[in-house]
Amino acid sequence: MHPVTVDDFEDYLANYIGHSHKVALLLDYDGTLAPIAPHPDLAVFPLETKNILQRLSNMPDVYITIISGRSVDNVMKMVGIDGITYAGNHGLEIIHPDGTKFVHPVPAELEEQVRELLKNLQDQVCKEGAWVENKGVVLTFHYRETPTYVRAEIVPQACKLIESHGFKIGVSHCAVEARPPVAWNKGRASIYILRTAFGYDWSERIRIIYAGDDVTDEDAMQALKGMAATFRVASSRIIRTAAERRLPNTDSVLMMLKWLERHLSQREPGGEDAARSLKRKNVTESSSSMKVEVTCVPK
Repeated sequence: MHPVTVDDFEDYLANYIGHSHKVALLLDYDGTLAPIAPHPDLAVFPLETKNILQRLSNMPDVYITIISGRSVDNVMKMVGIDGITYAGNHGLEIIHPDGTKFVHPVPAELEEQVRELLKNLQDQVCKEGAWVENKGVVLTFHYRETPTYVRAEIVPQACKLIESHGFKIGVSHCAVEARPPVAWNKGRASIYILRTAFGYDWSERIRIIYAGDDVTDEDAMQALKGMAATFRVASSRIIRTAAERRLPNTDSVLMMLKWLERHLSQREPGGEDAARSLKRKNVTESSSSMKVEVTCVPK
Protein backbone atom coordinates (compact mmCIF):
# COMPACT_ATOMS: atom_id res chain seq x y z
CA MET A 1 0.00 0.00 0.00
CA HIS A 2 1.52 3.31 -1.08
CA PRO A 3 1.93 6.08 1.51
CA VAL A 4 -1.13 8.31 1.75
CA THR A 5 -0.58 11.91 0.67
CA VAL A 6 -2.65 15.05 1.19
CA ASP A 7 -3.76 15.02 -2.45
CA ASP A 8 -5.28 11.54 -2.11
CA PHE A 9 -8.31 13.12 -0.41
CA GLU A 10 -9.07 15.67 -3.10
CA ASP A 11 -11.35 13.57 -5.31
CA TYR A 12 -13.22 11.99 -2.43
CA LEU A 13 -13.80 14.96 -0.14
CA ALA A 14 -13.60 18.20 -2.16
CA ASN A 15 -16.98 17.91 -3.91
CA TYR A 16 -18.65 16.47 -0.82
CA ILE A 17 -17.59 19.27 1.51
CA GLY A 18 -17.94 22.05 -1.04
CA HIS A 19 -17.20 25.72 -0.41
CA SER A 20 -19.72 26.80 2.21
CA HIS A 21 -20.91 23.93 4.37
CA LYS A 22 -19.85 23.58 7.97
CA VAL A 23 -17.86 20.42 8.67
CA ALA A 24 -18.38 18.13 11.66
CA LEU A 25 -15.35 16.00 12.46
CA LEU A 26 -16.03 12.92 14.60
CA LEU A 27 -12.83 11.10 15.48
CA ASP A 28 -11.87 8.15 17.63
CA TYR A 29 -8.71 8.56 19.73
CA ASP A 30 -6.73 5.31 20.17
CA GLY A 31 -5.62 3.91 16.82
CA THR A 32 -7.04 6.89 14.94
CA LEU A 33 -5.45 10.06 16.31
CA ALA A 34 -2.86 8.36 18.51
CA PRO A 35 -1.09 5.06 17.74
CA ILE A 36 -2.13 2.02 19.77
CA ALA A 37 0.20 1.57 22.76
CA PRO A 38 0.90 -1.31 25.18
CA HIS A 39 -0.87 0.65 27.93
CA PRO A 40 -3.60 3.31 27.54
CA ASP A 41 -1.48 5.87 29.41
CA LEU A 42 1.26 5.50 26.78
CA ALA A 43 -1.01 6.36 23.81
CA VAL A 44 0.33 9.90 23.52
CA PHE A 45 -1.35 12.36 21.16
CA PRO A 46 1.26 13.22 18.47
CA LEU A 47 2.12 16.91 18.67
CA GLU A 48 1.70 17.54 14.93
CA THR A 49 -1.77 15.99 14.95
CA LYS A 50 -2.74 17.93 18.06
CA ASN A 51 -1.57 21.21 16.56
CA ILE A 52 -3.53 20.79 13.36
CA LEU A 53 -6.65 19.70 15.25
CA GLN A 54 -6.23 22.76 17.45
CA ARG A 55 -6.09 25.00 14.39
CA LEU A 56 -9.14 23.31 12.90
CA SER A 57 -11.03 23.81 16.15
CA ASN A 58 -10.45 27.56 15.83
CA MET A 59 -12.05 27.66 12.37
CA PRO A 60 -15.67 28.89 12.46
CA ASP A 61 -16.82 26.26 9.96
CA VAL A 62 -15.47 23.26 11.90
CA TYR A 63 -17.13 21.36 14.76
CA ILE A 64 -14.99 18.65 16.38
CA THR A 65 -15.97 15.66 18.50
CA ILE A 66 -13.58 13.10 19.96
CA ILE A 67 -15.59 9.92 20.58
CA SER A 68 -13.71 7.26 22.49
CA GLY A 69 -14.00 4.11 24.55
CA ARG A 70 -12.01 5.84 27.29
CA SER A 71 -13.77 7.63 30.11
CA VAL A 72 -14.71 11.15 29.10
CA ASP A 73 -12.37 12.72 31.69
CA ASN A 74 -9.48 10.58 30.50
CA VAL A 75 -9.90 11.35 26.80
CA MET A 76 -10.21 15.07 27.60
CA LYS A 77 -6.92 14.84 29.46
CA MET A 78 -5.19 12.96 26.63
CA VAL A 79 -6.37 15.34 23.88
CA GLY A 80 -6.23 18.59 25.81
CA ILE A 81 -8.04 20.86 23.34
CA ASP A 82 -10.65 23.33 24.63
CA GLY A 83 -13.88 24.23 22.85
CA ILE A 84 -14.67 20.82 21.34
CA THR A 85 -17.02 17.97 22.26
CA TYR A 86 -15.77 14.89 24.08
CA ALA A 87 -17.67 11.60 24.24
CA GLY A 88 -16.40 8.86 26.54
CA ASN A 89 -17.32 5.23 27.19
CA HIS A 90 -18.52 4.94 23.58
CA GLY A 91 -20.87 7.90 24.05
CA LEU A 92 -22.40 7.03 27.42
CA GLU A 93 -21.00 10.30 28.76
CA ILE A 94 -20.62 13.47 26.68
CA ILE A 95 -19.21 16.90 27.52
CA HIS A 96 -20.21 19.68 25.13
CA PRO A 97 -18.04 22.71 24.31
CA ASP A 98 -19.99 24.89 26.76
CA GLY A 99 -19.26 22.46 29.60
CA THR A 100 -22.72 20.92 29.82
CA LYS A 101 -22.70 17.17 30.31
CA PHE A 102 -24.88 14.32 29.09
CA VAL A 103 -24.82 11.00 30.90
CA HIS A 104 -26.89 8.15 29.51
CA PRO A 105 -29.04 6.63 32.27
CA VAL A 106 -28.15 3.13 33.43
CA PRO A 107 -30.02 0.88 35.88
CA ALA A 108 -29.26 1.86 39.47
CA GLU A 109 -28.53 -1.73 40.49
CA LEU A 110 -25.56 -1.79 38.11
CA GLU A 111 -23.48 0.31 40.52
CA GLU A 112 -23.24 -2.58 42.97
CA GLN A 113 -22.78 -5.08 40.16
CA VAL A 114 -19.86 -3.06 38.76
CA ARG A 115 -18.08 -3.27 42.11
CA GLU A 116 -18.70 -7.03 42.36
CA LEU A 117 -17.58 -7.64 38.79
CA LEU A 118 -14.43 -5.55 39.26
CA LYS A 119 -13.46 -7.57 42.33
CA ASN A 120 -14.17 -10.92 40.65
CA LEU A 121 -12.18 -10.02 37.55
CA GLN A 122 -9.25 -8.85 39.65
CA ASP A 123 -9.34 -11.98 41.81
CA GLN A 124 -9.87 -14.57 39.09
CA VAL A 125 -8.36 -13.45 35.77
CA CYS A 126 -5.87 -10.65 36.46
CA LYS A 127 -2.61 -12.54 36.07
CA GLU A 128 0.38 -12.68 33.73
CA GLY A 129 0.04 -8.99 32.88
CA ALA A 130 -3.77 -8.86 32.56
CA TRP A 131 -5.53 -6.04 34.40
CA VAL A 132 -8.87 -4.26 34.70
CA GLU A 133 -9.46 -0.60 33.90
CA ASN A 134 -12.29 0.96 35.90
CA LYS A 135 -14.10 3.56 33.77
CA GLY A 136 -17.16 4.00 35.97
CA VAL A 137 -20.11 2.21 34.39
CA VAL A 138 -17.75 0.41 32.00
CA LEU A 139 -14.90 -1.96 32.87
CA THR A 140 -12.18 -3.00 30.44
CA PHE A 141 -10.22 -6.21 30.89
CA HIS A 142 -6.83 -5.70 29.18
CA TYR A 143 -4.65 -8.63 28.13
CA ARG A 144 -2.26 -7.10 25.57
CA GLU A 145 0.80 -7.96 27.67
CA THR A 146 -0.43 -11.46 28.50
CA PRO A 147 1.23 -14.51 26.83
CA THR A 148 -0.91 -16.14 24.15
CA TYR A 149 -1.18 -19.47 25.95
CA VAL A 150 -2.61 -17.69 29.03
CA ARG A 151 -5.13 -15.70 26.97
CA ALA A 152 -6.83 -18.90 25.84
CA GLU A 153 -7.74 -19.57 29.47
CA ILE A 154 -8.50 -16.17 30.97
CA VAL A 155 -10.34 -14.38 28.13
CA PRO A 156 -13.27 -16.87 27.97
CA GLN A 157 -13.36 -16.83 31.76
CA ALA A 158 -13.56 -13.02 31.80
CA CYS A 159 -16.39 -13.09 29.26
CA LYS A 160 -18.37 -15.52 31.43
CA LEU A 161 -17.91 -13.29 34.46
CA ILE A 162 -19.05 -10.23 32.52
CA GLU A 163 -22.22 -11.93 31.29
CA SER A 164 -23.00 -13.49 34.67
CA HIS A 165 -23.07 -10.02 36.23
CA GLY A 166 -25.57 -8.73 33.67
CA PHE A 167 -23.23 -6.76 31.43
CA LYS A 168 -22.80 -6.83 27.66
CA ILE A 169 -19.49 -7.98 26.19
CA GLY A 170 -17.61 -5.60 23.94
CA VAL A 171 -14.51 -6.71 22.06
CA SER A 172 -11.67 -4.26 21.46
CA HIS A 173 -7.93 -4.37 20.69
CA CYS A 174 -6.57 -7.04 23.06
CA ALA A 175 -9.31 -6.18 25.51
CA VAL A 176 -12.81 -7.19 26.55
CA GLU A 177 -15.25 -4.62 27.85
CA ALA A 178 -18.11 -4.97 30.31
CA ARG A 179 -20.77 -2.52 29.14
CA PRO A 180 -24.13 -1.74 30.73
CA PRO A 181 -27.12 -3.40 29.02
CA VAL A 182 -28.47 -0.21 27.42
CA ALA A 183 -29.32 0.51 23.78
CA TRP A 184 -26.57 3.07 23.25
CA ASN A 185 -23.37 3.07 21.21
CA LYS A 186 -21.14 5.36 19.16
CA GLY A 187 -23.76 5.49 16.42
CA ARG A 188 -26.58 6.70 18.63
CA ALA A 189 -24.19 9.03 20.43
CA SER A 190 -23.03 10.55 17.11
CA ILE A 191 -26.62 11.26 16.05
CA TYR A 192 -27.35 12.81 19.45
CA ILE A 193 -24.26 15.04 19.26
CA LEU A 194 -25.02 16.23 15.73
CA ARG A 195 -28.70 16.85 16.52
CA THR A 196 -27.80 18.79 19.67
CA ALA A 197 -25.25 20.95 17.86
CA PHE A 198 -27.07 21.55 14.57
CA GLY A 199 -30.76 20.77 15.08
CA TYR A 200 -33.02 18.09 13.67
CA ASP A 201 -32.11 18.98 10.08
CA TRP A 202 -28.38 18.46 10.75
CA SER A 203 -27.95 16.03 7.85
CA GLU A 204 -28.96 18.76 5.38
CA ARG A 205 -26.97 21.57 6.97
CA ILE A 206 -23.52 20.10 7.53
CA ARG A 207 -20.95 17.75 6.05
CA ILE A 208 -19.63 15.02 8.31
CA ILE A 209 -16.33 13.16 8.42
CA TYR A 210 -16.05 10.16 10.74
CA ALA A 211 -12.84 8.17 11.31
CA GLY A 212 -12.24 5.27 13.66
CA ASP A 213 -10.24 2.07 13.90
CA ASP A 214 -12.34 -0.14 16.17
CA VAL A 215 -15.32 -2.44 15.81
CA THR A 216 -17.21 0.00 18.07
CA ASP A 217 -16.79 2.66 15.38
CA GLU A 218 -18.75 0.47 12.97
CA ASP A 219 -21.93 1.41 14.86
CA ALA A 220 -21.32 5.05 13.97
CA MET A 221 -20.35 4.28 10.38
CA GLN A 222 -23.56 2.30 9.96
CA ALA A 223 -25.70 5.00 11.60
CA LEU A 224 -24.17 7.70 9.39
CA LYS A 225 -24.26 5.67 6.18
CA GLY A 226 -25.16 7.89 3.25
CA MET A 227 -24.83 11.02 5.42
CA ALA A 228 -21.09 11.16 6.05
CA ALA A 229 -17.65 10.51 4.62
CA THR A 230 -16.44 7.59 6.72
CA PHE A 231 -12.97 6.10 7.19
CA ARG A 232 -11.99 2.82 8.87
CA VAL A 233 -8.40 2.97 10.06
CA ALA A 234 -6.94 -0.50 9.54
CA SER A 235 -3.74 -1.88 8.07
CA SER A 236 -5.56 -5.01 6.86
CA ARG A 237 -7.66 -4.95 3.70
CA ILE A 238 -9.74 -7.96 4.76
CA ILE A 239 -11.46 -6.34 7.74
CA ARG A 240 -15.13 -5.91 6.92
CA THR A 241 -16.39 -2.39 7.39
CA ALA A 242 -19.36 -0.14 6.78
CA ALA A 243 -16.97 2.74 6.08
CA GLU A 244 -16.67 4.18 2.58
CA ARG A 245 -12.87 4.28 2.66
CA ARG A 246 -9.95 2.70 4.49
CA LEU A 247 -6.90 4.42 5.90
CA PRO A 248 -3.85 2.33 6.81
CA ASN A 249 -2.68 4.10 9.97
CA THR A 250 -2.75 7.20 12.16
CA ASP A 251 -0.32 9.00 9.81
CA SER A 252 -2.93 8.80 7.06
CA VAL A 253 -5.51 10.35 9.40
CA LEU A 254 -3.07 13.22 9.87
CA MET A 255 -2.86 13.60 6.09
CA MET A 256 -6.66 13.81 5.93
CA LEU A 257 -6.69 16.54 8.58
CA LYS A 258 -3.97 18.43 6.66
CA TRP A 259 -6.07 18.22 3.50
CA LEU A 260 -9.11 19.52 5.36
CA GLU A 261 -7.20 22.47 6.78
CA ARG A 262 -5.84 23.32 3.33
CA HIS A 263 -9.26 23.03 1.71
CA LEU A 264 -11.02 25.20 4.29
CA SER A 265 -8.23 27.79 4.23
CA GLN A 266 -8.78 28.25 0.49
CA ARG A 267 -12.46 29.08 0.82
CA GLU A 268 -13.49 32.35 -0.75
CA PRO A 269 -15.36 34.94 1.34
CA GLY A 270 -19.02 34.61 0.46
CA GLY A 271 -19.01 30.83 0.32
CA GLU A 272 -20.57 28.87 -2.52
CA ASP A 273 -21.71 31.85 -4.60
CA ALA A 274 -18.23 33.34 -4.63
CA ALA A 275 -16.76 29.96 -5.53
CA ARG A 276 -19.15 29.59 -8.46
CA SER A 277 -18.30 33.08 -9.69
CA LEU A 278 -14.60 32.29 -9.46
CA LYS A 279 -15.14 29.03 -11.34
CA ARG A 280 -17.06 30.81 -14.15
CA LYS A 281 -14.30 33.41 -14.34
CA ASN A 282 -11.64 30.72 -14.66
CA VAL A 283 -13.61 28.86 -17.35
CA THR A 284 -13.99 32.07 -19.38
CA GLU A 285 -10.30 32.88 -19.14
CA SER A 286 -9.36 29.31 -20.11
CA SER A 287 -11.80 28.88 -23.00
CA SER A 288 -9.02 27.79 -25.31
CA SER A 289 -8.57 24.56 -23.38
CA MET A 290 -10.90 22.02 -21.85
CA LYS A 291 -10.35 19.80 -18.80
CA VAL A 292 -12.34 16.67 -18.05
CA GLU A 293 -12.75 15.67 -14.40
CA VAL A 294 -13.32 12.01 -13.67
CA THR A 295 -14.69 11.10 -10.25
CA CYS A 296 -14.48 7.56 -8.97
CA VAL A 297 -17.49 6.58 -6.89
CA PRO A 298 -16.90 3.64 -4.51
CA LYS A 299 -19.25 0.71 -4.29
